[in-house]
Amino acid sequence: MHRSSLIIATALFISVPLSSELWAQAATSGESPSAQSPVSDQEFFTKASSDGAGEVQMGQLAMQKASSPQTKALAQQLVKDHTAANKQLAALASRKHANVVLQPPPSDVMDKLQSLSGSDFDKAYASAMVGGHQKAIALFDAASHSSDPDVKAFASATLPTLKHHLEMAEALSTHPPMGTP
Repeated sequence: MHRSSLIIATALFISVPLSSELWAQAATSGESPSAQSPVSDQEFFTKASSDGAGEVQMGQLAMQKASSPQTKALAQQLVKDHTAANKQLAALASRKHANVVLQPPPSDVMDKLQSLSGSDFDKAYASAMVGGHQKAIALFDAASHSSDPDVKAFASATLPTLKHHLEMAEALSTHPPMGTP
């Protein structure tokens, strides 16, 4: 009995550092988000609410500053969708006795956007939305594997919208509106 316990303990001792190393490699290798380390439900609530509030804030800025109708339309869609998702997330967090972030933290991206105008603003906003939505998809994909069925359902249901937002932002980023240099 002692020998089998020693073998199991040795296997665990060896596998834990290896699995941590594999998770770190997955996080930096660009593998699918589901291959990355899982996120705790509270981490998901905190990060998703903070990022969602930031998306709304940047979208509101873009609705004011964008020079192209396509950029303004993207911003309007993102504000609408993220406002709705933020409300759903807050309600879910409340039911789970978890915390959410109501105001986005200061952001270098937001500072940069505030300093730009015209087509420079439009390009930077589209680029920020591509990067932001890639990160959001990774976060929501990880949360879609939560052991909590409600968190899993919310994350899974929100993923298609986030992927659609990414497609819209990529299209705007790779094909700027006519008249934009």
